[in-house]
Amino acid sequence: MDFQILITWSLARNMSGEYCLISCVLLLMVSLSVGVQDGDMRLVGGELAVEGRVEIYYNGQWGTVCDDNWDIAEAQVVCRYLNYPGALTAVVGGIYGQGSGPIWMDDLNCEGTEKDLSHCLFKGWGVTDCQHAEDAGVVCERESSRNNSRVYTLDHNTGLGNRMGALFDSGRDCDFDIMVRVSNSTVETICVHKLIVTLDPNASILNATQEENLSNLNLDVSLNCRPHVTDFLRYLYTWQINVTMSSAQCIHKMASNWGLKQLQEAAGRLFTWLLPDDASFQTQTSLYEYSVHTGDPVLQETCLRYLAWNCESLIRSPAWTGLALGTVKTLLARSDVVVPDEAFLLKGLEDWVLEQGNSSTHEDQVAILDHIRFPMIAAEDLFNLKAKSELYMDQQERYNAGMLQGFQFNALPFQTLAGGLLLKKVEYTPRIYTGKPWSFTFSSKDVTTFRYIGHYSHSGQNLNSLSANFDSPVHNSAFFSLFKKLNWNTRVFIHNHECSNSGVHCPSLPMVSLTAQNNRELPQEYQDSIRYLNKVVLMCEGEFVFHVQDFASTIGNGGNQAQIPANITAGQAYPCHSDQFSYRVVVQPVYTTEIKEN
Repeated sequence: MDFQILITWSLARNMSGEYCLISCVLLLMVSLSVGVQDGDMRLVGGELAVEGRVEIYYNGQWGTVCDDNWDIAEAQVVCRYLNYPGALTAVVGGIYGQGSGPIWMDDLNCEGTEKDLSHCLFKGWGVTDCQHAEDAGVVCERESSRNNSRVYTLDHNTGLGNRMGALFDSGRDCDFDIMVRVSNSTVETICVHKLIVTLDPNASILNATQEENLSNLNLDVSLNCRPHVTDFLRYLYTWQINVTMSSAQCIHKMASNWGLKQLQEAAGRLFTWLLPDDASFQTQTSLYEYSVHTGDPVLQETCLRYLAWNCESLIRSPAWTGLALGTVKTLLARSDVVVPDEAFLLKGLEDWVLEQGNSSTHEDQVAILDHIRFPMIAAEDLFNLKAKSELYMDQQERYNAGMLQGFQFNALPFQTLAGGLLLKKVEYTPRIYTGKPWSFTFSSKDVTTFRYIGHYSHSGQNLNSLSANFDSPVHNSAFFSLFKKLNWNTRVFIHNHECSNSGVHCPSLPMVSLTAQNNRELPQEYQDSIRYLNKVVLMCEGEFVFHVQDFASTIGNGGNQAQIPANITAGQAYPCHSDQFSYRVVVQPVYTTEIKEN
C-alpha cells in the first residue's frame, strides 16, 4: 500500500491545473483503499519497520488493539501475517503512541498459529473498556543483514589453481603424510606432495621438514579446527580458500603456526568483516582472547574497538558476565566506549561482579571499580546509587571514594577543579555517551524517507532538509548548569544539490555537520578551557555500531563536518551490508587547559 501511495503522489506531482488536483485526490483515495480488507494489519509509530503499534482494519476504518491479555502468541500472529519470521516482543502500554481511531479488539486469546488476529478469540469488534494508553504493539524479527554463514574467498592464485586443486583432491603420487592430531591423538592422515607444499619460502615449519628429510609431519589442531584442515592444506596447492566465521580463527592460527604470512595477514584482515555477523558476541570475545594469546596487537585492537563501540549491546548479552577479568579491565580503560551514560556502565559492572561469585576477589573488584569514571555520573544518579555491601564486600571504601569524587566534580566551582587536577586523571574524561542530553539521532527511517521523498518531520514540522536543533549542557559538571545551555544545529547531507543549495562544500557524501549556535555567550575563560570531541555514531539496521566518525575540527564550537566513509575500502571500520543505518550525533565536552586568571 505504501508503494501505491508513493507512485500516485509522484505521478500527480507532475500534473498541472484544477483537473490535476481533483485527479490527484481521487487517485490517492483509490490507492489508500484498494486491496485493504477486514482483518488486515499494519504497524504504526515505530522507528523501524519491524516495530510499532498494532492497527487492524475493520468496517472501513483502521483501529487499535487493547493490550489486555496481549502476549507473545498474539504478537507472533501479527508478525507472521506481516511476513516477518516471528515476534521478538509483545509491547504493552501504548509505547508507540496512542491511536486515534476505534479500539477494535480486546482480551485477545491466540494460539500463535492463526492466520490473523480476527481468527483468535476476543470480545467482539469494538467491544472494549480500554483507553488508547493501552494500545498494544510488537517488535518483529526480520531478515538481518547479519549472516554468520557468509563466505569470503581469499585468492592468492596466479594460475593453474583448478588443476592443482584436482591434484590435491586425487592424492595421486603423493609422498608426504600430514598426521592431524587432536589432543595428542592422530585422528586423520592426509597425503600431500612434499614438493608443492614446501614451495612457499616463508613456510618455516614445512621448510624445516626438507632440511631434516622427514617423510611426515604432525599437525596439532583443536577439535573445532579439524574440519578445516583439508581446506587449509588444499590452499597450499591452489592458493585459494573460502573462509567463514566458523573457520576464520582456525585458518589464521594454522597459517600463523606454519609461517604462511600472506594467508595469516589476509585472514586477520577478514576478522573486520566477520565481527558484525555474530549478535551473541561469542565470536568477538573468543577472537579477542585468541589475539591476546597470539600477541597480535592489530587483531586485539580490531576486536576491542568493536566491543567498545557496541558495549551497550554487549552488556545486555549473556556473553558479558562470561568475560575474563582482563578483558573487562582493558575494555573499561578505553574512552571510546559507547554507552548511554556512565551509570549504565557501573550497573553492568555490578552484574558482572555478582555473576563471578566467590571467584571475584577483593583485588579484582578494586581493579575494575577503579575504571569507573564517577565524576561523569550525573549528580542525581550519584544520589540514587546505593552501594551494595554484599556486592563490594570489604572494599566499600573505594566505592564511597568514587562517589565522593563524583559529588565534588558536580558541586565545586570550576576555578577549584581547573587547578590541573582535571588534566591528570582519566576519570574526568567522558566516554561516548549516547543518552540524553548529549546526543541526537536521525533514525534509519528518517534517512530513508528523506532520501526518497525529500522531506523530514521533526518536532511537528515538515522540513526539506535532514536537520535539527537540540540543546546540551556546556559540560558534564553540574557547575555549568548555571549557564545557558548550548544549542546545536546538526544536518545530514545526502545529495549533492543539498550542498550547492546551502553554499556548503561537501568533499564527499554522506556528510554530517554540527555547529554550536550560541557558544560565544559563554564567558571567554570557559571558552578557552573547554573543547568538544564530538562524534557521529553509525548503527546498522538498529543492530550494531559499525563506525564512529570524528568531526573535522574539535576546537571551540566542536567543529562542523564529519565525512562518512561509504564502505570498508573508503575507511568504514566494519561493514554494514545494508543502506538502513542511523546517524547519532554525540556531544563530548572535555577540559583542555587550566582556567586563565583575569
